[in-house]
This record gives sequence, C-alpha cells and structure tokens, in this order.
Amino acid sequence: MFTSEDALRTIAADGGTGHVNAPSTMAQPVLAGDWDRWFTAGSQPVVSQDEADCFSTVVGRTDGMRGADLACGTGQWTRQLAAWGIRVTGYDFSTEALRQARAAGTRGGLSYRRCDLVADAIPYELAPHSLDIVTCRHALAYLEPARLLTDVGRWLKPSGVFFAVLRVSEREERPDGFHRVLTERQFAGLGTGWQRCEVRQLDRERRAIALSGYGQAATARVAWPTAL
Repeated sequence: MFTSEDALRTIAADGGTGHVNAPSTMAQPVLAGDWDRWFTAGSQPVVSQDEADCFSTVVGRTDGMRGADLACGTGQWTRQLAAWGIRVTGYDFSTEALRQARAAGTRGGLSYRRCDLVADAIPYELAPHSLDIVTCRHALAYLEPARLLTDVGRWLKPSGVFFAVLRVSEREERPDGFHRVLTERQFAGLGTGWQRCEVRQLDRERRAIALSGYGQAATARVAWPTAL
C-alpha cells in the first residue's frame, strides 16, 4: 500500500515541489504528523494573481473585517488576508505548518491557532454571526465539506462570504493523501443552503467559489464575468 512515507519520498524525488503522483490505492487518513512531515519536506503554492483578483471582486472592500482562514497551512493566504486589512486567525492542526506560519512574521490583527476542524470542538471565538469572511485554500476536500459549511454559515454575519480555492476532478487517481480533490458531483452540492454561489475556473483543475446568504432563498449559480 502507498503510505504517507512513500508520498514524502516522492516529494523529495521531485525536488521538494510538493507535487505528489500517488496511486489510487491510498485511502488512509492523513494525520497531523503526516502533515508535519509534508510541510517540512514541501511547500504550499504561492498565492496567484487570479486568486487575489477573484477574492477582491467578490468581497470588495475588506478594511476592518474579521475573518477565519481554515486549514491555513503555512499561512500564505492568511497573511494575504491580513495585508488587505482583515483581522484574521488561521486554523490548522499541523504544528509544523503553524511554526512556519508564525516564523514568516505576524502583524496586528493576524494570529494562528492549532485546531483539528474535523475532530475538535468548535473554537469559542467562532461564535454565531461573528465573522465577515471565512476562507479555505486547497483544503476543503479534507474537512467534511457539507458539515463544515453548515458551521461556516452559522459563523458568518448575514452579509458574510465564504471563499475557497479547491481542486475538482473526476479522475480517481488524484484524491491521494496529499492532493485530495472533489468530484464534480461533490462540487455541485457546495452551494446547497446558500443564496448565492459564484464560481470561477482558475486553471484545468482549480476553481474559486464564493458563497453568501446562508439560509436565505437560493438563486442560480453564476460565473464571474472575468472567468477564463
């Protein structure tokens, strides 16, 4: 069976790029210790201009907003949110990822917290209607999306927005331990219970999705006018 140790050897063989070509037989969960080794060996992709443009288009002005970045990893996206003036906390359950995130520097309004978003109790600060923005970059497939988005809908203010970048693919070999994806069917269900769902195709597999109006009357799913 292909294990997380095999994946890490693949990373090293690929020059530490973090891209893993794993066989489809890997079905075991990826634990916090596995992610610690992953973040020691590899790195997250830098925030692209397309991602930043999508976020700015759908959210608009961000100064003074309060947000949460779920499964923040080494904090690249979390720091971007802080640079836009959002008071944001990044959550992750990898101690190594959070070490690297903090080592990259902090600023007023930027913080990190260790939390297993699948197994742990909801942090007290994620109170109902307390957030303007919740984001998740390249990690939604690991976090039980249907359940998580129900929680996110409660945390957001009525005007709040959930924004995610994720990979979508029908190819069975891609949902490996460190490069998990959503199928088209799973992706189509993400807007359930939300009034508005906006989607943009970033590249062959990656999409940005923005959800707003949780619990309100649903409208049609739409694409950003600047979609590729």
